[in-house]
Formats: sequence, structure tokens, C-alpha cells
Amino acid sequence: MEPNKGKVGTNHVSWTSAMSSFMLSHLANIVASGTRTSSGFKQVHLKGCARALNKKFMTDLTSDQISNHLKTWRKKFQKINKLREVSGAIWDEDNFIISLDDNHYNDHVQVHKGDAEFFNKPLVNYGEMLTIFGSTIATGKYTRDSSSVLGTDDVATEIHDVNDGIGTMNHDERSSASKPKKAKTCVHDDEGLIGAFERVGDKLAAAIAKAGTPDNDIPADLFQNLNSIPGFERIHISHYYAYLVANPHIARAFNNLLFENKLDMVAMYVTEKFPSSM
Repeated sequence: MEPNKGKVGTNHVSWTSAMSSFMLSHLANIVASGTRTSSGFKQVHLKGCARALNKKFMTDLTSDQISNHLKTWRKKFQKINKLREVSGAIWDEDNFIISLDDNHYNDHVQVHKGDAEFFNKPLVNYGEMLTIFGSTIATGKYTRDSSSVLGTDDVATEIHDVNDGIGTMNHDERSSASKPKKAKTCVHDDEGLIGAFERVGDKLAAAIAKAGTPDNDIPADLFQNLNSIPGFERIHISHYYAYLVANPHIARAFNNLLFENKLDMVAMYVTEKFPSSM
């Protein structure tokens, strides 16, 4: 990459795939630590990400450029989740692939040519996107308005950001987008990811315990599935694996959860057991 790409004062940044992956991985780690608030990433997070990128790739990016690029990836994440629902689509949550047979694929891309890149191959950086955006977009219950852009401190946003290249909104999104937005005067940390985990933690843990059986069998692919969850340090994964091995009924239930729920469970455990790293 040329040294002058991404310098302060330039309007355009030539983002490479390596730079994007690094940015998403860096921010996913912040989410996994539980330090993000419900309004998204604070300026200190964005500036820290910019510094890390500048050091690694010899650029001169700003926090605003990080924020703008994060908006692009948020829209891509929204689009992917819409495409998972197209007719004939099969979602592979282990490999992050939206599969379409030839007939459905040809019918869809004939009308939506730009969607071809999202089908029948692993979606790059989807795991990191899910960590960053999943709790505010995918679940809906604890989300900000669907038109808000995660990763900025701004409260006021434009509704057309959601409509740009994403497709038809569902009923909940249409309802929230049609209502006037009220400016928030303060944001509390307990309203963020950790707060959401605390609110759903008891119910989810109870469901896992109920689903368990009394025998001591551990799923053969338990560690592989656990280790595939992005955004956590090695010690966190090892510690939680030891916990699951000691509680086989929870381990079996955990192994059968959707990826999003597995992510929630690991994050809740890490938040409880490693408070000093938050």
C-alpha cells in the first residue's frame, strides 16, 4: 500500500482486505471484553483501532475513517442476513456460507447481480461482524434503532442508510424507521452488551441446564466448536472449556446452540470470571 493512502485530510481511503480484517478483529476483541457501550464504540476505541492499523500498515488513518468503514461493514452484515432468507437459501453456520442451488441462484442474480458475491462460498469476516453487530442487529430485542450505525458516538442517523443495498425491511425495522428519533442525553455502560448478557443470562443458562441429561458424555467436537468462536483470548477459551468438561450436561446443551447463543454464553462467562480484563 502506498504510504500516503489514508492520510489525514484525504476523503478516500484505499482499504485492503487485510486492513479491513485487522480492523474488524481489533473491534471484535473490544466487544468480547465487554467494554463497549450500547451506543457503539467510543472515540477511545476508534482512535485505538486507528493507531493499531497505522502501526501495522504504515498508514495515517483517523477515528472518523475507522467509523465510516465500520458503517460499510454494518451494511454488508445487514445485507447478508437478508440474503440468508431468500427463497431456497441454506445457511451453513459453521462455515458461514449461504448456499443456493443452480436454479435459485440463477433466478436471483439475474435480478440482483450484485448479490452473486455472497452465495456459495465462505463469507469473509462474518464471524467478526457477528461479534460486533450481532447483539444489536440480529436479536432485535436489545438493539438500537435499525437505522443507527454501530461504531459511532452520534445519536442522530439517517433512515436511508438502512435501505441502501439491503432490500425490504421486516415489520419491526419498518416500525422503528418510521418513528421520529429522540436524542439521547446520556449512555450507561450497563445498557450495553454486558447489560444485555445479564438480562438474558439467567433464562439462557436455565434453558441449557434443563436441556442437559445426567450422563457424562462430552461431544467429540466440543473444543473445535468452542475454539471457532472469534474475539476471545486463548486463556478464555481454555477456561470455559474446562468448565464445560466439568459440567457435561451444559457442554452438550452448549454444543447444540446456534452460533449467536454460543457467543453469548462464552461472553457471559468471560465477563464473570475475568472482570479485571474488562
